[in-house]
Amino acid sequence: MKKIYSFLIALLLISNTAYAELKMGVEGGFTWADIRAEETAQILANASGSTVSYEYDDATWMGRIFGDYAINSDIHAEIGYFLTGSLDATYTISGASASEGYDAMGIDLAIVMHTEEAFFKAGMHSSELNGSANLTIGGTSYAVTESISGSGFLVGAGFESDDSRFGLTYYSDMGGDADSDMMFLSYGVMF
Repeated sequence: MKKIYSFLIALLLISNTAYAELKMGVEGGFTWADIRAEETAQILANASGSTVSYEYDDATWMGRIFGDYAINSDIHAEIGYFLTGSLDATYTISGASASEGYDAMGIDLAIVMHTEEAFFKAGMHSSELNGSANLTIGGTSYAVTESISGSGFLVGAGFESDDSRFGLTYYSDMGGDADSDMMFLSYGVMF
């Protein structure tokens, strides 16, 4: 988090204030992440010696608010806050069931390069990944929750026309976990 603050302060100090323009924006869309439900089902099947049926979400909603600071006409800096819905999985074995769900939130910071109507960005995020699980055996339920936090990088690209934009952004290492990445497909408006 200190790296993000230091970078933002340095950026503001070296930017050309004659051109400086600050815009706000809102993005919404879908995010895809692999919660490895197939692997979990196989682990449960191996442990129980039974067939495990399972269902899981491939995607969920994601929202992001951000500030866009124009250093010059081609280079901008963005800082944003994002929040996702829950990606859920349910596993069923005769006489027992289990479910798990994951959601994420965090702050991101990126340098954005503009060319004509296209943009490309690269930066980093500081995020929290929240997980919850429930296990029901013979009518008795057990619940577990856990959160992890950490940072990772992001890269993205998209198209911008007037104050609307479409984008695709890859977030690595959500919550600092090397196996937790997500892809965000978004539509946004700036004002």
